[in-house]
Amino acid sequence: MSMIERIRNRRDANRRARAIERALRSANSPAVRDEILAIAQRHMH
Repeated sequence: MSMIERIRNRRDANRRARAIERALRSANSPAVRDEILAIAQRHMH
């Protein structure tokens, strides 16, 4: 893996993490929060 790919992957991961955090903050019910986390974990692997 090249250095550029590694940097790009890290940047994408950071962007995803921020999007997930924003979604969790705006989720007003625990069920929605659980759903977001489940989807996020599915995409991490």
